[in-house]
Amino acid sequence: MRANTWTLGLGIVVVAVLAMVAAGPSRAEQVPEGFYVGAGGGLNLNDSGDFDIQGVGRDLNTDLGFVGLVNFGYAFGNGLRAEIEGGYRQNGVDEWGGVGLDGDLSAWHTMLNAIYDFDTGTSLTPYVGAGLGAAIVSIDAENNAAGVRMDDTDVGFAYQAILGAAYDITENVAVTADYRFFHAVDLDHEISDGRGGGPGDDYLNHSLVIGVRYAFGKPSRPQTMPAAATPPPQVAPAPAPAPSVPTSYLVFFDFDSANLTPEATSIVDTAASNALQVGRTRIEVTGHTDRAGSRQYNMVLSQRRANAVMERLVAQGIPRSEIAVFARGEDEPLIPTGDGMREAQNRRVEIILL
Repeated sequence: MRANTWTLGLGIVVVAVLAMVAAGPSRAEQVPEGFYVGAGGGLNLNDSGDFDIQGVGRDLNTDLGFVGLVNFGYAFGNGLRAEIEGGYRQNGVDEWGGVGLDGDLSAWHTMLNAIYDFDTGTSLTPYVGAGLGAAIVSIDAENNAAGVRMDDTDVGFAYQAILGAAYDITENVAVTADYRFFHAVDLDHEISDGRGGGPGDDYLNHSLVIGVRYAFGKPSRPQTMPAAATPPPQVAPAPAPAPSVPTSYLVFFDFDSANLTPEATSIVDTAASNALQVGRTRIEVTGHTDRAGSRQYNMVLSQRRANAVMERLVAQGIPRSEIAVFARGEDEPLIPTGDGMREAQNRRVEIILL
């Protein structure tokens, strides 16, 4: 029993230490760098096994007990922590080698622990740890009828392995839950069954502990460079509205004439200039006459007047392909008159910019 216990306990401690070494320093701490305190309590299962007397091993049976812990430590900000731990365990004693007993098996301990927190990037932080220290183990149990009495205290070397996880409630407060394998070795207790005393055995325990931890340090946050001021987006200026120009012009002619007067020429030039300015791509030129003369003659005269205006527009830079020429004769008078009547307002050419 003793060899198996040592092998199991030391194996768990070695695995915990190797896990801490292999993990290496973490880029982000889970416990803020600085001092912290903690406390916890839970269930304790004692598995001490045989207690020897005069070379005869007898199985010591205990009830499920309790454990209470307090600790004070320092977090280095890279996942590693070092702490001092104090605690107390107690289990009731039922029997020893078939002899019923009434009493307790208990221990006070002090440990120096090394713990490593695994950064998960979340509020949940697994951790592993190992500790070395000393335990003061006491047994106080008896069966007066059988003449058996165990009442002794001894101090022994102790070690433990820790496997658990913490959940951050706030930046500085966390709830912890862990399993602890605790072993104190080479203990000598005076045990009497009416035949004299003898050495006891090891003190081996499995514990489940729930606790709370408060960190005094401030969580470090990655330094961020202030963002460069972003210039406001350049908004393209709205295109300037096209200049507003007249789209309709009237060019008047003398009686029975297709020649442009100086006033008529000025109006045609204005129409051409405005068309070029606003980029019109089609210009309609329509010739008209009054009702003096025959219908056939007036149709030809209105065509000559429209051609005269068209030629002047071309001379001012308007492409011929953009000009549509029409002749209406006397059919669309501006001012209605009787047949054969002269009317200056009807002797005209209309220019329409489209």
